[in-house]
Amino acid sequence: MLGTVFTLKNAWRNVVVVLATSMVIGGFAVPAGATPTSFTQGDLVIYETQGTTSAAQAVDLVDYSTSGTPSGFSVALPTTASGSNSPLVESGSALNDGLLTDSADGESLVATGYDAATGTASITGSTVPRTVAIVSPAGGVNTTTTLSDGTTEGNNFRSATTASTGATNIYTGGGGGLGYATYDNSNSSTPYLNTSKVHEVLINGGQLYASTTTNIFSIGSGLPTSGTPTATALLSGTNLPSHFGPDQFAFATLGSDAGPDTLYVADGSNGATSGEPNAVEKYSLESGVWTATGSVTVPLAVGVAVSVSGSTVNIYATGATSSSASNNTILYGMTDSSGYGGTLSGSYTGTVSNCTTLATAPTGTDFKGLAWAPVSPGSGTPETSVVVGLPVLGALLVGGYVVVYRRRLRTA
Repeated sequence: MLGTVFTLKNAWRNVVVVLATSMVIGGFAVPAGATPTSFTQGDLVIYETQGTTSAAQAVDLVDYSTSGTPSGFSVALPTTASGSNSPLVESGSALNDGLLTDSADGESLVATGYDAATGTASITGSTVPRTVAIVSPAGGVNTTTTLSDGTTEGNNFRSATTASTGATNIYTGGGGGLGYATYDNSNSSTPYLNTSKVHEVLINGGQLYASTTTNIFSIGSGLPTSGTPTATALLSGTNLPSHFGPDQFAFATLGSDAGPDTLYVADGSNGATSGEPNAVEKYSLESGVWTATGSVTVPLAVGVAVSVSGSTVNIYATGATSSSASNNTILYGMTDSSGYGGTLSGSYTGTVSNCTTLATAPTGTDFKGLAWAPVSPGSGTPETSVVVGLPVLGALLVGGYVVVYRRRLRTA
């Protein structure tokens, strides 16, 4: 805990004496116990419905540390129209709606929902417009983009993403397929690039990907905005699990390849119960083929996010307490230290060191997708660690004070 700063200078050293009454975040002193006023870089954000039934529920985007502790900062998405902003509500029982994403530049969260009042019955099958929210690191919400067409309406609307905060292109995924929309006040129709039922849309390395009820696909070349670009399946043959039902997925680079060579998938089997994968799965790109390299059982796995440190991957997933549960209420964490091509293994019970329960949804709420907290422009990708370097840095505890000092080296 650090507080008021006093600086004493001489020719050879700077000494900073700090009262132990507040904490330092990113080099700035923040009073102890203060509620954060923005998402915390390196934290996770969970899409949380404030109810568990099929009727329309309010949605909060809640900041959690990677140890599963709420930071105290959350963003309530609008439940009523305000100016050009539309409501965004969600079904509490649609297991794989609410697949929250980061924009490709990491500077915004992108959330989806329905333009209706809370309590609207059977919201996923309604004919109300669908809403896309762009949310800033400080919690600013823009829900001016709504989609109204016969293909989107009446189907689950599960995810959306964009290349950058200022981009005009928004990609959407739902029961009607993979769509392309523009970032504006409304879209009277949505050109569909693919009509397969889409779960998550994701941009990685400038390439568009989508998960469906049967596979994960790369869509065309780069970021297509028209026509019917070729959808190329990533998994095939013995590497394609029986009843594969991928929701969120995340790429990592663990080997010597320039691009991603490892894929982690939340395979909740579309809410299926016994006998289905219900797992977080790992695939490694070996000789150009995405090859199955292990899994960890996670009931009704929906959301997944990863961070990489050397050859170790920290994996976070949202899921349920069992494959027969009616709602997803658990944030799980696990560590994959097997490296590129190594086998991911473990159990969701918490008795295995590489998998544990990090957080449980508050009573009456539901966990859906998750993403990394958005970062300020120029800060890098959301999961990038922040390292502050000071020459010859040290710290002392002196009489109830923390003394941080930096010694300057004498030069001739």
